[in-house]
Amino acid sequence: MLKFAGLSAVEESAYLALIRQGGARLVELGDRLGLSEVRVRRVVGVLEREGFVHRTPPPAERVVPVPPDLAVEQLIRRRYAELELTREAAHRLAAEAQGRASNRRTEELIEIVSGRAAVGRAFERVQRSARQEMRVLVAPPYAVPTSVNSTQLDREAAGVTYRAVYDSSALDDPEFAASVAAHVRAGEQARLAVALPTKLAVADRTLALLPLAWTASAHNAALLVHPCGLLDALVALFETLWTQATPLPAAGGAGDHQRGTGPERLPTEAGISAEDRHLLSLLVSGLTDEAAGARLGLSRRTVVRRVQVLMQRTNSRSRLQLGWQAHERGWL
Repeated sequence: MLKFAGLSAVEESAYLALIRQGGARLVELGDRLGLSEVRVRRVVGVLEREGFVHRTPPPAERVVPVPPDLAVEQLIRRRYAELELTREAAHRLAAEAQGRASNRRTEELIEIVSGRAAVGRAFERVQRSARQEMRVLVAPPYAVPTSVNSTQLDREAAGVTYRAVYDSSALDDPEFAASVAAHVRAGEQARLAVALPTKLAVADRTLALLPLAWTASAHNAALLVHPCGLLDALVALFETLWTQATPLPAAGGAGDHQRGTGPERLPTEAGISAEDRHLLSLLVSGLTDEAAGARLGLSRRTVVRRVQVLMQRTNSRSRLQLGWQAHERGWL
């Protein structure tokens, strides 16, 4: 009944006994509860300190209960006062921490990670530190081009959202395209962009991993960036690229190139097949007819024919107009 007031079971029992049976001397209260005098003194001391009882003057000293409504009201006021002091202390600590962050040395803001294994561990660390969202730019060269990111699947299961922008060349390799499709099916929000400027992984707004060089040796050295102006700039870079990139649909996505049957042939609610939706997303992202056809297992002639059909359906006179119509109709 009174456990939320901070009383133990025996303390609550003592107080309820005093309320129901009236005040008592320590010995009498001990007899009521079946407690030793030493234990009763300790219990009464807690009740008195918390404002639930008071003692009458000696020699006929008695323990008298404070009415419950008054006792609890006093307790609430004390707790409010204590919480207010805690709030003030927290504000002072926050101000101190902010000042500390603004005066952090460069080596505390940016860590240099050397060695392929160390960079891999750093990427794992970034993912594990995310509590809400991971932002990722994915571009070649790839450390392990055909693997599925098992850590990503674990973090998504824990409620972390993944947003990834892939360089359009990422889908050149069918095996890598299959891993992209697996991530998208698992819940990743993915987009395609032409010529990404760098690789990048950002956990919330707390930690980022950035390669030192965008070359074959990119996996051997990287920067871990803690909260600072550089991290803010990296987040802004990602958001700009994300806005400009083309959504990569889950249905009929990368790596699903089988023709003739399957879900990619079924019309979507928007009125076009998922394969046509995927074709449009590839073309809008800047791929040529040949490159888009290669990813979908289609000939260039088939790509041209299907684009012409879509242009006729939307009364578009150019592919630029078709892209605008596709966006307006919710096809992209």
